[in-house]
Formats: sequence, structure tokens, C-alpha cells
Amino acid sequence: MIGVEEAKENAAREACRVLGDFREVKVIGLGTGSTVKKFIDVCIDKIKQYLIVSSSIDTTLYTKSRGLNTIDMYSVDSVDVYIDGADEVSNKLDLVKGRGGALLREKTLAYLSSYRLYIVDYTKFNGRDYLYLKPIPVEITPSTLQYTMRAIKNTGLFEPVIRTSIGKDGPLITDNNNYILDLKPLKPIEDPLNTHKLLKLIHGVVETGIFPAVELVDTVVVGYPDKAIVYNRKPRLSRRGWGAL
Repeated sequence: MIGVEEAKENAAREACRVLGDFREVKVIGLGTGSTVKKFIDVCIDKIKQYLIVSSSIDTTLYTKSRGLNTIDMYSVDSVDVYIDGADEVSNKLDLVKGRGGALLREKTLAYLSSYRLYIVDYTKFNGRDYLYLKPIPVEITPSTLQYTMRAIKNTGLFEPVIRTSIGKDGPLITDNNNYILDLKPLKPIEDPLNTHKLLKLIHGVVETGIFPAVELVDTVVVGYPDKAIVYNRKPRLSRRGWGAL
């Protein structure tokens, strides 16, 4: 795609500027993936002052290699700002996440955070009021694989495929020792929140890669080769004594 790397960098720089608008931030959470690494690279001088909570082993290794003060996510009970990428974003700012396999920990950090900021390049912004472009990652327990796949297929909403590991035979194993199913949508996902809730009711489903805007999204920065656009789900008001933005 034309200018994707430039778009990622523009989005990362704009997210760094947005982060600078907040006052009294002490702890930030970081997700997983190439866009998060780009953010770390372009914002390294600013985020050195914060305590970093990482969503994955991969991100932890990267932040520590850059000299950032990184702690385990189980060591905190709250995060000021969470920053992550996404695989798909709708006009309503509902997200699909989890292609990197860390969706359970990413969603946990998002729930722990007072403010959630996502960074994507323009290829991830679908321009529709629903989700449809990307398969939905779902983390499941290994022992329930056959039942869970069948139950998901019986909803008539998805075609589930188990994600296989690159470089070795067998399913991909997450940091939590679970499997990932990729659910190909058979129709547009017009109600992400209730679709997420429906999947969570299925035995064996640990977590889904649907991040409903109403629960888990505050701001999305979309990068283009020549600019970045900031989309706010609602006006950015002061939180925890931070200044109004």
C-alpha cells in the first residue's frame, strides 16, 4: 500500500502530541504490534518519564530494550492512558483487535485505563458504520476447541478458523496458553457490543477481539501519508484531576 509506513509515523507523532496534552500522567499502558513500536520510537523522549505497563512479552522486550521503566501488568490496578493499535476501525470507532494474539491482555489494560487512545494507518479505517473487513480474533481454552468452534459456527454469524503457529506445527499458543480462533464475518457486524456479549456466552470463549467504542474507546488517531486525523468518541474532559483538553 502506498505510504503506509509514513501514515503509521504520522499517526504515532500525532498520538504523542495528544499524550502531551494530559497532565499528571504517571502510568501508561502499551499494546502490541508494529504501530505501537512506531509510537515508542517517535515518542521515546516523552514516555521515558512514565511507568510503562505492557500487554505482551513482545512489547515488554521492546520497551526494555529502549530503556523504558516497564512493569508487569499484574502489578497495577489502574492505568492513566492506554495506547494501542487496531486491525479495523469503523466510523463509530468500534474496533477489531488481536491479530497479534495478545487480545486478552490488551483488553484487560483497556478496562483498567482511564483513557484509551488507538493509533492506526488509513488502511485500517473502513469508512462504514459497522465492522466487516477483518476476521474477529477470539481467545479460547484448548480443551473446548471442538465444542467452541461448532457453537460459534451455529450462530450463523461467523466461519471460525483456528490460527496456526508460524514456524512450527500446530495452533498458535497465546501468552496465556490458550488458542486463537479467527472468525470470518458472514455479514456486517452492526452491533459490536451485543455481538461481543453473544460470543462471550459460548462455553470456552475467554475473550473476543471486538472492542466496542461505548466501553473501550476514547480517541482514535488515523494516519495518512501526509497527515493524521484525530477522532474523539466524545469531548476529551478532564479525568483524575487532569486538565480539560
